[in-house]
Amino acid sequence: MNVLVVDDEPQFRLLMKSFLAAPGWTIVTAENGEEAMEKLTETGMDLIVCDVYMPIMDGIKLHRAVRQIEGYERVPFLFVSGYDDEYTLGAIKDPRCDGFYRKGRPTQELREWINYLITPEDLRSRTPPVRQAAPVYQRRDRRLRGT
Repeated sequence: MNVLVVDDEPQFRLLMKSFLAAPGWTIVTAENGEEAMEKLTETGMDLIVCDVYMPIMDGIKLHRAVRQIEGYERVPFLFVSGYDDEYTLGAIKDPRCDGFYRKGRPTQELREWINYLITPEDLRSRTPPVRQAAPVYQRRDRRLRGT
């Protein structure tokens, strides 16, 4: 299993590399969408875990570009973000969005999403992992929103 983790935060990339470490899994990291596109041409990926907000090419633009690459039309793509602004919510409401994990939620939810997405579509449960939203920062003003 080859997994591409795309995030501009080095600590999150390192955390994900440790979290996803499993026998037979290769974890490749990139700090933005442009670098991720280069990595996609070097190695075939089975799963992409990608932040929404990044410099150069953000996760939403990367998602659109990935879906145009032959062989990547159906590769599971999990968005991750700590924001719930209009831009992020628009992306996760896109029917081509495979999943969304909100940073700061329990890692068990992240594990559930990954297990769901790597399960062949015909064997998946009909209901993807969904949890109640946690308090998150608005990108626009970065004030904490309570739930």
